[in-house]
Amino acid sequence: MLMQDWKQVRKAISEAEHILLLPHIHADGDSLGSAFGLAYFLCGQGKTVNIFSEELPPGNLSFLYRSDRLPEGVQFSVWQPDAESELPEHDLAIAVDTSDEKRMGNRKELFYRAKGQIRIDHHISDATFAPITVCNTGWAAAAEGIWELIQTYEDYRQAPYLKEIAECIYAGILTDTGCFAYASVTAETHAIAAELIRIAGNMAWQYSELYENQKKSEVALKAAAYRQIEYYGEGRVAFLQITRDEMEAVGATDDDLESFASFLRCIEEVCVGIFVKPGKTAREFRISLRSDNHCDVAALASQFGGGGHKRAAGLLYKEENGAPFSEFKKILIGEILKWMG
Repeated sequence: MLMQDWKQVRKAISEAEHILLLPHIHADGDSLGSAFGLAYFLCGQGKTVNIFSEELPPGNLSFLYRSDRLPEGVQFSVWQPDAESELPEHDLAIAVDTSDEKRMGNRKELFYRAKGQIRIDHHISDATFAPITVCNTGWAAAAEGIWELIQTYEDYRQAPYLKEIAECIYAGILTDTGCFAYASVTAETHAIAAELIRIAGNMAWQYSELYENQKKSEVALKAAAYRQIEYYGEGRVAFLQITRDEMEAVGATDDDLESFASFLRCIEEVCVGIFVKPGKTAREFRISLRSDNHCDVAALASQFGGGGHKRAAGLLYKEENGAPFSEFKKILIGEILKWMG
């Protein structure tokens, strides 16, 4: 992106005092890393910042959002829908890593209540829910875009909280690129990572925080679940569904499910992995899709109201809006096999 692409963003920021940042629902490392990296920077610019998530983020990302880490000008909390009568007012709302207004969940009203709205994203989308939008599908992570914005400030190297900013941006990139393994990674991605390491020092501790602290409940759930993997299309599609009862049997939580979707794609000959986990109700199903270059799962997910990237996408299926999930499962697998030819 060129400097002029960020002019409107910078102007809106300069005119705002109270700023709202919204990561997407089921916030991941990129969404949170982008939000908190930007929050530190804005705080250093003298802004007061509120970050509201839809739900408590995974525990392995707590190094980003722990209250003892945040400066006084940054407040983070889980949004409570029943507090709508006390909606805080903001001069500016910024949605990060968010391809569609539905990805803001119950916080959508908060976004539109602000005097101005911005979207910074890297997903394939024709969304126009924010009057100011900077979206570059060439970024391997939305965090790349946040860092690009920060770099447009000539004195960014002297910014307060620069070390914390670098750590957040690095976490966003690390998690959204599969530890720099995905095809979305570019030479620029590595160049940014190198600069962040020069600023903040060795980042190996983040890998340990994110991937080397598996709880025993997660291991127990995997031991039971992997025996249930189903294969379709001559082994090219792997399907796994975890139920709430199975989770409760081993004391597992939603945090314990983070690695399941990616694992399915690592099985030999598997081109597409489908992982299904329980939603908020017994009739809701959250579906994660992972693929190699045989299937554009973002386009596939969009057919059913979801979205994401070509190689990693997701959607939410609600039985009350259609057929039983068992029927939708057949439809979904059938569509995937069509895509694969």
